[in-house]
Amino acid sequence: MSLQLTTYIIVGLTFLLYIGIAIWSRARSTKDYYIAGGNVGPITNGMATAADWMSAASFISMAGMVANMGFGGSVFLMGWTGGY
Repeated sequence: MSLQLTTYIIVGLTFLLYIGIAIWSRARSTKDYYIAGGNVGPITNGMATAADWMSAASFISMAGMVANMGFGGSVFLMGWTGGY
């Protein structure tokens, strides 16, 4: 089997897996979609929100801070994210 065929098979199986997960875990209503059916507690929701904010803020801000302030600008981001 060639490398190209093996690659196509792996990518195809991965897509099929993703499609299967999407169909299996489909939200049945708007409530299920927006609040996960009420199954997510406040601590878990807070941790997810904090992780999302830190991830987005760090990656989006890092390019601008480093471009504007040089490599020293990344020190602000590390302190900001670590202090959150």
